[in-house]
Order: sequence, then structure tokens, then C-alpha cells
Amino acid sequence: MKSRSQRHGPHVSKRKLKVKIIQKVREGVFDRNPLLATPHAVECKTCGCLQKITYLEYLKTGKFELGKTKTIEVAYAAPTLLGLNYIPESITPLLIQIECRKCRAKISCCPASLEYLMFTARKQVKSDQTYV
Repeated sequence: MKSRSQRHGPHVSKRKLKVKIIQKVREGVFDRNPLLATPHAVECKTCGCLQKITYLEYLKTGKFELGKTKTIEVAYAAPTLLGLNYIPESITPLLIQIECRKCRAKISCCPASLEYLMFTARKQVKSDQTYV
């Protein structure tokens, strides 16, 4: 079974994927996504200072990096009464680093994955089609 990241192929660099994300964000594809468009509090592990950030702003300005793709096991409800099944999926984390306003320490957070953004972008295109 091919993982999601392998669908991009070896010819698609992280730089090109990052540019594509920035383009989609600037087109407004994620503007109504509550995970990305609403403020979140991040805490500095050094001094405990809380800062509110909106992930979408960091994505629009390109102030993020794509992490290393990992394979994880995802649980899903099985169609039988046996409980949960597990399937391996690849995820590529979006990494945002900000500087604490108080002590200037680096604060890292990972709000979503590349695969989540791709799924959301495809879903957005489908839901924009209205039939009358």
C-alpha cells in the first residue's frame, strides 16, 4: 500500500509543497476552517507566558516549515462488531515557531499536517459546487 506522501512522488520538493500551501491559503481556501482561522493560545515553556496566535496568519506569510514525514497507525471503526481496525497513514507536520514576547524563547507548535490541508482543500473544492 502506498502512503499518502508517496503520492506526491519523489519529484515534489518540500519547497514546492510549501509554496502550494501558501498559494491555497492566500486564495482563501482555508478562511472558514475553525482550526486554522481562530485564535489559539500557545504557552512558552520557559516563562509560562501565554500568547494568542492564528495559525492561518503564519501560513499566509510562509512562517512555517514542513517536518519529516512519519508513518502512524490510525484507528477507525470496523464495519464488523469486532471493534477498531488500524491502518498506517503518513503525516507531514506543519511546524510553526514563534518567539515569546516576554523572554524571547522559541515556542514551537504543530497545528496540523500537510495531509490534513490537502484533504481540506479538496473537500472545499467539492463543497463549493452547488447544484440548482
